Amino acid sequence: MRASSAVVTDSSVRLWDLVFPCQTALLARTRFAYIHLDNLIAYSKRDRDGKVDAYLACYRPDETILLFFVNGDLVNAAVITALGRFAIAISEALRHMRAEPERSELCFCEVSEEQLAIMYATFTQPPVDLGIDPSTPATVFGRILERKFTGVLELISKGFVNYVTVKDGHYAGALFADPRQGEKPQDTMARIFTAPPPEPRPKVAVKAFAGLATLPLQATPALVKVFREFVWDLTDEAEKECPGDGAKRAEKVRSRLVSTHDVLRCVGGARDLQVADPITDPAALADAVAAWTKEYLTELEVIHPSVAPRLLHEAAREPRYALAAVGFFDRLPWRIEW
Repeated sequence: MRASSAVVTDSSVRLWDLVFPCQTALLARTRFAYIHLDNLIAYSKRDRDGKVDAYLACYRPDETILLFFVNGDLVNAAVITALGRFAIAISEALRHMRAEPERSELCFCEVSEEQLAIMYATFTQPPVDLGIDPSTPATVFGRILERKFTGVLELISKGFVNYVTVKDGHYAGALFADPRQGEKPQDTMARIFTAPPPEPRPKVAVKAFAGLATLPLQATPALVKVFREFVWDLTDEAEKECPGDGAKRAEKVRSRLVSTHDVLRCVGGARDLQVADPITDPAALADAVAAWTKEYLTELEVIHPSVAPRLLHEAAREPRYALAAVGFFDRLPWRIEW
């Protein structure tokens, strides 16, 4: 199988060669065609031994995708390409991964939740321009100390991705992709910047990031589907109450609110409309749909007083537990008796 030739931006390192820090390799790097992805994800959710904080790296032609797991649950995703790094919807990440299994490889690694937050930050935050000279550890940390920087340093050398946390310019911790037993952090750092003869001295790519305190949780594909179905069902119930007017009002309200709740671009519209899932957290998704629901039902009550609780009850009856779990009903002025 021929590996991809795409390289990391501002580096000569191929995406295919990236190695991230790992505490325990739950699945060593293996050709994707040999792995049942759905079973791996399901095992992480249901089995006690699978409830770990981990990342799943998928090396594909021209991109590397990372899925992030917290306590066994798939909670976020990101991708790195030759053009840059981005957050990606979980559903989109899974679709990409399944596209060419015979040309892809997977590894599944247990790590700390702190490392997951650091990795996600380096994929989604813009680098902080500190004017770092990446020649030696001394030039790197001299600049960091001078700027009294607090955050995360990413150092990519010979394909190994390393993370160093700093506080007020001082070393605070490190996660190395190629650690050696008993080796001190300063010795590992020196090794990142050197190579034994006759190998050429490696070119180290150094970037600084503000970092994140915790890993953000993305609204899962299942939760997005629940909210989409709810919006469609509520619109259908309103259309029965106001034939020819319910669906039109629903779309008008959605159009008005898109400017303040961008996630509504991906929720609503014609039933079964094929649109990409939003990259958003569960609270923002619940806020957006609750804002739409409140404004929509308030308009309908002008025409049909007291209709809102009944329509809400009918549309939300099936998914009520999933909606309640994210506090959806707490965001509405109506109280429903189930």
